[in-house]
Amino acid sequence: MKRLQPIIVFLLSCFAVGSAFSDDYLIVGTQANGGGAIYEVNGGSLAFIENLPVVENVPWGARATYYHEANDTLYFAEGDSPAEWSVPLGDLLNPAITASSTRIRGFDRRGGGEQHPDIFIRGPQDGEIYAHTRGGGRLWHYNPITDTATDVGVHTAATDSKIYQVVYGDTLYTHNGSNGFRAWDQVEDGSWSAPYNPRISGVLDSHATAVRQSDGTYFSGRSGTIAYGSFVTGGASPGTLPRLDPISPLNSMDVSGDGTKLWVAGFQPHISRTTNYLGYFDISGNLASARFTLVVSPGDTLPGLTGNDWRISIVSIPPSGIGPFLRGDSNSDSTFDISDPITILRFLFLGGEALGCRAAADANGDGGIDITDAIYSLNFLFLGGEPLPAPTRCALSELKEDMALGCENTACE
Repeated sequence: MKRLQPIIVFLLSCFAVGSAFSDDYLIVGTQANGGGAIYEVNGGSLAFIENLPVVENVPWGARATYYHEANDTLYFAEGDSPAEWSVPLGDLLNPAITASSTRIRGFDRRGGGEQHPDIFIRGPQDGEIYAHTRGGGRLWHYNPITDTATDVGVHTAATDSKIYQVVYGDTLYTHNGSNGFRAWDQVEDGSWSAPYNPRISGVLDSHATAVRQSDGTYFSGRSGTIAYGSFVTGGASPGTLPRLDPISPLNSMDVSGDGTKLWVAGFQPHISRTTNYLGYFDISGNLASARFTLVVSPGDTLPGLTGNDWRISIVSIPPSGIGPFLRGDSNSDSTFDISDPITILRFLFLGGEALGCRAAADANGDGGIDITDAIYSLNFLFLGGEPLPAPTRCALSELKEDMALGCENTACE
């Protein structure tokens, strides 16, 4: 401590003068007799993990998939047959476990098209599970504990809503055949508004839709052309992505968890309706010049699939813990040097700027931020002191002390 006092005094005298996802999974279901499968997305490549377990010999694949984080469960809605089921995602991802499905019976007692949910969604206000059913175009609340579905009283009178639906903010947008696109809002008490015309863009009447949650950019298309617009600004669609021809039409699309890729699935009609393709647009930059990368060429297939007419869904698992950050990097510039203990001392004694990542400023990892963190840093930098606790490179931390301090602003990626 005595050896550091001159350094600290000198530094204080100088002062007086002067949001990533960890994993993406692609669910691919087929329209008939081919089942479905889950794949890990490694950048732009796919690694087969497991087939989706089916129930009671139902041959149809999962054409729409929803991941409910609260119970770590995937919910599948086929859309054309009375087959809805769920499976724990952790079981699918664990090679030591044989995953099993649970048939959802809560909709079996509904009449006509009401027993065919097209899609499951998370209630944007209450986090509960909801399903939209084709035919009558109704919205239902699903209770997984009691396996019951309750009509929430808002109806679109749709004849063919299919699976072309997205949720952004507090609003569910759904394609309703001849009725065009309709929207519902969920309010704070969990109730839903009556359906209404969102008056955003007629382009949303297309076959397949997706939304980038980070900024409200929507994508919609059918025959090789994908238009894009904004749920935030509304109005007419400002443009289209480069055409997919001759690879068209497309059947479904979804946005990766980090918002940089728009995955697209369809078939190549110039060959046959069974020649599926799969790829993605790079939507990280200028959408008008987005580049398309073909991952599965027409005529090829994916491991685990035998059917055609692929329908895709992205499951994005946010990382556990906080960060990423670098221990000791108190000024959040992704490096650890003399400027970091200076930042701590300025913050503690001279009213310096608030720390963007308090967990990183906790250099000694004791769960607090005080002068001992500056001393610990200086000891390591200049006097051969003990190394700083992990993370000593840009990484996440699951330590409860770091979680309590928080990390809102970091240059780490």
